[in-house]
Amino acid sequence: MNENSSRRFTMIVLVLGGIGLFLAGALLSRTMPMMGMMGLCGGTGQGMMDQRSMKDMMQGMMSGILPPGIEPDNLPKPESQGARALSTYCSQCHNLPSPRMHPAEDWPRVASRMLIRERMMAGMRGMMMQVKAPTSQEEEILMQYLKTHALQALASGTVPAPDTVGAALFQQTCSQCHALPDPKQHTAVEWSVVVNRMRQNIKSMGRREIIDQEAKDITAYLELTSR
Repeated sequence: MNENSSRRFTMIVLVLGGIGLFLAGALLSRTMPMMGMMGLCGGTGQGMMDQRSMKDMMQGMMSGILPPGIEPDNLPKPESQGARALSTYCSQCHNLPSPRMHPAEDWPRVASRMLIRERMMAGMRGMMMQVKAPTSQEEEILMQYLKTHALQALASGTVPAPDTVGAALFQQTCSQCHALPDPKQHTAVEWSVVVNRMRQNIKSMGRREIIDQEAKDITAYLELTSR
């Protein structure tokens, strides 16, 4: 091999080596975070995703679909078996949902889909093995709780006092994320708290936010038509 050929060969080796190092570094940078979440780097070495990491990951994947969630103490009848089942099983993969996210007729479909996924993950070995699935009896208790405390939706064309200030805003704003709630589902005092919480949910989900005056008009309308 002459001197020029030797130089070309050396340059090719160096270039290919550099490309290899670059690709290896890129692959490692993508792999390390996932390994960290699964406890493979400086963790237990069991290949199991940390519960908090899994929940954060799945909540992030559903950003804009699910609201931030509520605290267990804010659930209807928080000490009941149904509330405890909801807190135990329905906050493993995402934030705790309110039973008023859906009308009663929608919960069997929604909950059944979630329970199927939960049973599947509970039966897996590896990163999903921390997920627990409810017993058949607990499923019945959970489903009954969700339907009992579900969103009481207004039938189409039955908005009370439609010409009242705030009625149109109520319809435009509250239909962004769910069916229109019946104002009689809450007392006048409760609606103020609910509207404030919904404003935070709207913001976190990237929906059209309302200004303070609009919130006051909606709250006044709901207080007027509350139970």
